[in-house]
Amino acid sequence: MKKILSLSLFALASFFLPVSVYAATPTVSPSVTKVVSSTPTPTKAADNAVKEKLDEQINDLKEKIASRVSELKLVEKRGIIGTVSEVSATKITLTDASGRTRLVDVDEITKFSSDTAKSSFGISDLTKGTRISVLGIYNKQSKRILARFINTVITPSIFTGAISEIDKKDFTLTVITEEQKKTTFDIETITKIALYNKDDGVAKYGFSKLEVGDRMIAIGFPNKKVAKHFIATRIIIFPELPKNPRIIIAKPTVEAADVTVSTGSGKKLTPIIR
Repeated sequence: MKKILSLSLFALASFFLPVSVYAATPTVSPSVTKVVSSTPTPTKAADNAVKEKLDEQINDLKEKIASRVSELKLVEKRGIIGTVSEVSATKITLTDASGRTRLVDVDEITKFSSDTAKSSFGISDLTKGTRISVLGIYNKQSKRILARFINTVITPSIFTGAISEIDKKDFTLTVITEEQKKTTFDIETITKIALYNKDDGVAKYGFSKLEVGDRMIAIGFPNKKVAKHFIATRIIIFPELPKNPRIIIAKPTVEAADVTVSTGSGKKLTPIIR
């Protein structure tokens, strides 16, 4: 009985006495320090400034392209041939085949050449009356040409007359005009000989077929190696043209020393020419 009473008292004491509650100690997480970059992030104002600068560069490029296109429309490559009427250090005045005055500008990159010059050739070697060809950039607005290449031009000479002499050994022929002026032409590999008639037109012809008295036209340039000779570039024979009474072709004389007669005995006698 006493044992039961003791258990009851212990149960009552446990009910009314305060009970200590122990809370779990929370785990503290280590703090994380945020690292901020030292480089500042571009602001909106900076972005606008960069955009404005880029737009400005684009507009500037557009203007340059438009200006260049406009310039290209005003210029073109062109070549002219004319005779020098006036020359200075930076400008050449020409007269072309139509009698018009042409202005040619020269700068430090203009190249000069001449087929007849033995040494260097430049603007100081040009004189009044020199015939030149010019290749350069022509400005439609100013009507001037900026020369890039300038070369002296030798104009071909044209002769009309009849053949008075033929040297088939040296390949030369002599042309005589109405004024009885004789000109010797050298036949070279560049020489083209043709024959013209009404029925067939122009046909190729040979040097071996040429005869004294043939009416013809010869075109050529002075021969630098042989004085008073011309190199024929083109010869046209006109067999249907009647002989020109103003062109007098002397008959070749027979030299006594060049004529020999055989006696039949192996000895040659020189005939007496009276």
